[in-house]
Amino acid sequence: MAIRRLILVAVSLGIGFALTVLITMLIGTTPAEYGAIYMIFTTLSLAVAIGIWLDLLLKTNILPK
Repeated sequence: MAIRRLILVAVSLGIGFALTVLITMLIGTTPAEYGAIYMIFTTLSLAVAIGIWLDLLLKTNILPK
């Protein structure tokens, strides 16, 4: 179960970071111009949203029913 949870965290953070970079490119800026703090919090926000769905798919039961 711990391995699944680590996979969930790694995948959700990776997808969150990739989506953040994609969003910054789509709005016409670079990650450096967007700012490190904004990148961190945007990545974390997207990672939590992705993590909720991955919790359901991977059946890690992090969230209560």
